[in-house]
Amino acid sequence: MGKTFTVGSLKPAVRPSERSISAAPPKPDGPSAVRPSVIQIEQKGKTFTVQPAPGVSLLDAALGQGVLLDHKCKKGTCGRCMVTVLAGAHLLAPKTRREREKTDQPAKRLACQAQIQ
Repeated sequence: MGKTFTVGSLKPAVRPSERSISAAPPKPDGPSAVRPSVIQIEQKGKTFTVQPAPGVSLLDAALGQGVLLDHKCKKGTCGRCMVTVLAGAHLLAPKTRREREKTDQPAKRLACQAQIQ
């Protein structure tokens, strides 16, 4: 049986009887889930993306990339730099004592205290 080609394509046309059944794509929460390589955060209803810069705070990385996060003291006392981490939490070190004192919500972080690993 000869191959049939579609107009504008060099790929053979697939006839309904020739289609193969493929496995469903992996679920995002499964063992093969792809972890984001960026940190996505939200502050005061605005969403920002920060490229990880190991060894610096989330706030310093954001400011260095032109992401203007609201902040004040840079010591973890005022809480003004509080953000919600939407993606990329695995790129951050565990919460500091000051962060734990400010909030018990896992996704909430003080950008000035959250260190990028």
